[in-house]
Amino acid sequence: MSLQLITAQTDWAVELPEVKAHCGIDHTDDDAYLQELIYSVQDQLKGDYGLYLNEETYDLLLDEFSDEILIWMSPISSITSVKYTDTDGDSQEITSSNYATDLFSKPARIVPTAGYTWPTTKDSINVVQIRLVTGYTSPAVIPADIISAIYLIIKDRYDNREDRGRRFPRISELILTKYKYK
Repeated sequence: MSLQLITAQTDWAVELPEVKAHCGIDHTDDDAYLQELIYSVQDQLKGDYGLYLNEETYDLLLDEFSDEILIWMSPISSITSVKYTDTDGDSQEITSSNYATDLFSKPARIVPTAGYTWPTTKDSINVVQIRLVTGYTSPAVIPADIISAIYLIIKDRYDNREDRGRRFPRISELILTKYKYK
């Protein structure tokens, strides 16, 4: 399984002025560092929790179909296409009426509809391509407790720049656990 970014996010869950207010910072000396923290914390939430907070489009690439395709990302707003490379090496698209999606389960999943079986693919790697859209529709609808956790993590990293043997403040981990998809 591999993941290919098609369309990157254009906004972030939190913005620099909000972070500075939360951290009690009233100067511009550390703006670049704080912006790096905003980016790195969101990237880490993707890796550690499967949380993709802002809208992005990805291709999930698989080596074959399985009875139930599990997607360990959250939230997923839509599956826009399911394609595969057939045994002749040609790209084919499966019509959406031939598969069902459950985007609310942990993990999200795709299954063939009753009476349909996944087609035979070319014997190779990355022959199944699932295009999906992740993230909340805008930062305003990201759950408040996730935003709070992000502020806590950024504040902790700003105040404690050395490695202390843990990834996040404990309270942030407790908050984020209910959203973890991995």
